Parts: sequence; structure tokens; C-alpha cells
Amino acid sequence: MKDSQNYQFKNYLIHHFEELDSTNSLAFSLAENKKIFANEIIVTNKQNKGRGRLDRKWESPIGNLYFSLVLQPKIAVEKISQISFVAICALQMVVEKIFKQQKITAQIQNKWPNDLLIDQKKVAGILLESKISNENCEFVILGIGLNIDSNPPQTLFGATNMKNFSCEISPQKLLEIFLEEFENLYENWLNFGFENIRNLWHKNAYNLNSQTRINLDKSIVEGIFQEMDKDGNLIIKSNDNSIKKITFGDIC
Repeated sequence: MKDSQNYQFKNYLIHHFEELDSTNSLAFSLAENKKIFANEIIVTNKQNKGRGRLDRKWESPIGNLYFSLVLQPKIAVEKISQISFVAICALQMVVEKIFKQQKITAQIQNKWPNDLLIDQKKVAGILLESKISNENCEFVILGIGLNIDSNPPQTLFGATNMKNFSCEISPQKLLEIFLEEFENLYENWLNFGFENIRNLWHKNAYNLNSQTRINLDKSIVEGIFQEMDKDGNLIIKSNDNSIKKITFGDIC
């Protein structure tokens, strides 16, 4: 691929760029034009127009990890969003493993719907995009940004980076460790469904069984976060004792 250095890691073909506007945008365009396929990855040192969920800007200076993985699962359209929970669980396991190896003590949690926290500050996020044709999933782009070396100073939810905890690891090595963990969980999900992933996610869920505020864009819901249901929705027991299912929003 022009301007990229390509290399193989296990079952993955990695296309590494020095600089891009957005790994997700490039991966989506290439997949749509059938120029890259399942298990191919676009990774870059720096993004100029990095994007998060809801088209929010994702600051992307050199030193952090930015990549997008192409997947082509034969699944029902309504199951696509479950991939983000597979990825966050894998990412949680990766950061926990690295911290343990480097004798770093910290709490590493999953924040619904698609963030990873270290000591209750955001260190990583996921952007999931897909193409649907005739009610079938043609491909999914799993985009991940992880703050290794730096983080933006002002964010909606407090941010951090791995270097703040004296963790030393290169973006390439972290990507490779992630791919090993993700491959196992992804295969488990494809073969056995969402329940194992859901249970794993719950083990490290931020604010589970605690009072929680959810921003629904134009309103705020408050209550006890009881669980994530089998479809990936947040189940809240609100202050008036009613049960609410939250399909879309942000934990404040």
C-alpha cells in the first residue's frame, strides 16, 4: 500500500503510516472499495482529524496508539455493537497485564459504552463503524485510540495516559499484545455468543451497583447502575424506583 510500511503479525496484516487524517476513515474507504479485508489493520503515528464516538474530536499526537481493524463477521446487524465490548474487555486485560508485569498498581475499568479507565480517568476509547448491505453486515471497522504518552488536558470526562503511571511500552508492542488478547475473545464471542463477554465486562465495570448519572444529550438520568443487559444496554434503577433501559448516552 502506497506510503505505508506493511508487516505481518500472526493472522493480521498491518499497514503502518507515519501520518493520516483518520485511521477509521481510511480503513472504511479501503474496505468499501475492496482493497483491504478482514484482519487488516491501518495504524498511524499521528492523526490530523482523529474521531471518537458522536464525531467528537480525538486528539492524536505522536506517542500514542491509533489503529483501525477490519472485521467481516457473519452476524446479524443487531449484534455489531457487541464488538465494542469484546474490544474493551481485551484492552482492559492488556493494560492490566502490562501494569502487572511492570509492578504498577492501578484500577483499570470498563466505562459504558466504549471507554477504558485507569483510576477513573479515560485512557482509551473505541469507534465502531460498519457497512450494511441488504440487512447483512458487509464489514466492521474497529477503531481504537489509546493514550500511552500523553492525553488532552480538557475533556468531558477526565483523561489520563499510561506514562502518568510510569508505564513504558511502545505503540507497536501494545498493538501486538492487544491483537493476541482480542483474537481469543473475538473467537469466543463468535462461537458462544455475548454472555461470556458480558460477564467479563461486568467484572471490571465502572460504577456498577453505584449511583450513576447518564447524559442523554438533552437530559440527565440518575440512578443505580444495575447491569448491562444481553443487548449491551445500561439498566438503571432510577431514583423513583422505576427501571430504565439506556441504549445511548454517556456516563458523566
